[in-house]
Amino acid sequence: MNDQIRRFLDRLDEELLPFTQDGAHLDMFLLGRAALVLSYDFPLSTQDVDMVLMRNSELEARAIELLGKKSQLAKSLGLYLDPVPQGLPPLPMGFRHRCKPLTGNWKVLKIFVLEANDLATTKLKSFRPRDREDLQILCDRGLLDKAKLNDSLNEAFPFKSPKPEDSEDDPDTPDWGRALRNLRRVEAYLAGSSTSI
Repeated sequence: MNDQIRRFLDRLDEELLPFTQDGAHLDMFLLGRAALVLSYDFPLSTQDVDMVLMRNSELEARAIELLGKKSQLAKSLGLYLDPVPQGLPPLPMGFRHRCKPLTGNWKVLKIFVLEANDLATTKLKSFRPRDREDLQILCDRGLLDKAKLNDSLNEAFPFKSPKPEDSEDDPDTPDWGRALRNLRRVEAYLAGSSTSI
């Protein structure tokens, strides 16, 4: 899977080259399973390459047009580019500063992968079976830190209620309570008091 994703990124870089001028480049921040495969060598499969939608570049829009879900080229490569809005997982504030650069021979792309705790945080709200599997592997490999994971989750919900009575279940931010409950399950697994997430 790693090789397939890298070939996909190589092709994207090649396709974007005619649209760049004066050394312009596209910063891509990857999350999801593609990030786990590329940066952490997870033996997982995926159908898409999730990237954080920054909405600040014509190259980004072109990349999505070239290799988005409906693109014929993406279908031929067996993967597609999936832009993820920053507020959807949600992403922790400052995630870009903690990202790891991914090395490659790209001329246009500069690729970064979310730091492990930030990547885990993006999976706490939806907490689908695949998310739980990914979180468990992150734990098993010793890639998560309880304090950093807590900080990351708090940074992902900066507008939650400061009231102590809302600390576990903010009525104005229901996703916060769900993500926090899911974090407690991850912490229990990390502590060894649960055998699965």
